[in-house]
Amino acid sequence: MSNVKPNSLSNSLTPAKSALLAGAGIGLLFMVVKRQHLLNYWNRFQNPLKRKRIVLIQNINDCQNVVNILKSHCSDYKVLGFDCEWVTVSGSRRPVALLQLCSNRGYCALFRLCCIRQIPKSLRDLLADEEVIKVGVDPAYDAQKLAQDYGVGVASTFDLRYLATMVGRKPEGLAKLSLSVLKVTLDKHWRLSCSNWEAKDLTEKQIEYAANDAFVAVEIFKILAREFKPRLSWLSDFTTIKCRIEPFLELQFNSNVSQKRSKATVNKSVTPNKTQIRKFSTLSKALYDNCLLQAPDGELLCTIDKRKAEWYLQQQLGMKIESEPFTVRLNFEPASRAIGEVGRYYQTPKENRCVVCGERNAFVRKNIVPKEYRKHFPVLLKSHTSHDVLLLCPKCHQISNISDFKVRNKLSEMCDAPYNNQHKVPKPAELTELRQVKMAARALLNHAEQIPLERRKYLETLILNHFKDSEDINWDMIREASELHTREPNENYCTHGEKVVQKFKTDFGGLKELEKLWRQHFLNTMKPKYLPPLWDVNHNANRLQIRATQGRVTEEDMLVAGVRATQGGVTEEDMLVDGVPLQKD
Repeated sequence: MSNVKPNSLSNSLTPAKSALLAGAGIGLLFMVVKRQHLLNYWNRFQNPLKRKRIVLIQNINDCQNVVNILKSHCSDYKVLGFDCEWVTVSGSRRPVALLQLCSNRGYCALFRLCCIRQIPKSLRDLLADEEVIKVGVDPAYDAQKLAQDYGVGVASTFDLRYLATMVGRKPEGLAKLSLSVLKVTLDKHWRLSCSNWEAKDLTEKQIEYAANDAFVAVEIFKILAREFKPRLSWLSDFTTIKCRIEPFLELQFNSNVSQKRSKATVNKSVTPNKTQIRKFSTLSKALYDNCLLQAPDGELLCTIDKRKAEWYLQQQLGMKIESEPFTVRLNFEPASRAIGEVGRYYQTPKENRCVVCGERNAFVRKNIVPKEYRKHFPVLLKSHTSHDVLLLCPKCHQISNISDFKVRNKLSEMCDAPYNNQHKVPKPAELTELRQVKMAARALLNHAEQIPLERRKYLETLILNHFKDSEDINWDMIREASELHTREPNENYCTHGEKVVQKFKTDFGGLKELEKLWRQHFLNTMKPKYLPPLWDVNHNANRLQIRATQGRVTEEDMLVAGVRATQGGVTEEDMLVDGVPLQKD
């Protein structure tokens, strides 16, 4: 009996041990699986590239379902990462071979257009949808190639470098933006970027490379959008972000200085161009001194800077009345006095702060009507332009200048005036000898007392040799020399700014409409919170009307300005910039 009991006990414990061991094994397996799951999750968190899902489309039948998924993802966040790949053979570019689109949820669709041979209607509609923003680095360039090769329009492209500029980051290429914004290193080896995108089967590295470009584009946009509006999530505040970037849609970033690097064949090395960043010099002192200028009877005429106030004193044209604020009273009757809101604008003290964000530490002068247009205005409209010189901080100044590209492009279309020196007629050559004479005359006019005697005689000799018939120099001769045209005559050549000004003089209601266009554009894009009181888009038109009642403006000047001219010769659609029509008289 004693021999049986142990065996019986051993047999009875075997199932329990088995169950225990099985439970331990299952638990261990669960822990391993769970650990691997957590590890995979952590890896995906650490490397955003692991979060994407790639779909390769090689026939037209698969397009519809994929496009529907992309559209559904765009219902809450209307942004798609966008890029294209192609092959260049013997210097000749082949049609776009691969189109990459990626949603904000990491759904990467790679459309092999070289296999599909066409773009189906559903995909065309998605690309042409103005509500869906296609983001990347120089996406407008890729959109242009798609239009050339497949006749499809890609609407609302947006270069990420604009948004990087807005948030104070460097406007770099996609790889550098990915590293600085996402902390992700992209494989940009030239053997991949220049590989055969028309191959029968793409390699895993090619697929990963292509998907990453579209994926990181939308991820970079999401993070930069959060930096632009840090208090709100990128999802809930998408409408606000879209309003601010809208002026930059479908524009190429710094198109006058940067070029899209070519996508070549395997054996061709490519060196990308560095983006040029414009540097601005800030004012070392305040622009507005707000000194007071009075009429002989003590009536306030306007505020001026201290240098101008001291000039009146030096020329004995007025006398100092007070030191704080610095006040000068004229000893002669001025041509006119302050009338209406136009006059009160010049009487009102101006603050030394950015008119957009209120920054007070550093300023850059912003010409609301750019000099390239204003310099072609008649003298009447070139003088007293302080209304259109406002203070911006360097950041707002750069953003404003970027937004100006859209107006210049619109003016180019309206006036048949190519921008960025894209002229069919060559620019007139500079005549070196005439330029030397002109510079000598200007130096004598402006700085004669400061120029050493020997140098002054040399400059005078340059001018005398030009006129030849005169033995003695006089101020009339110097003035004439200072206004010499130093380029070879070429009646067929006309700069963008000059042609735009001529068109507005004759066809678009006068130069006041060109001024209003630029001023309204500044209000729409920058939404300034600290404009000087009484700042008005119709300022010059109101000023000219006042001067006309005083008999100080000719009828010809009024017609050029467009104050009394009738508008014609242009459609309402042509006169829209930023969605705002130019008002017709």
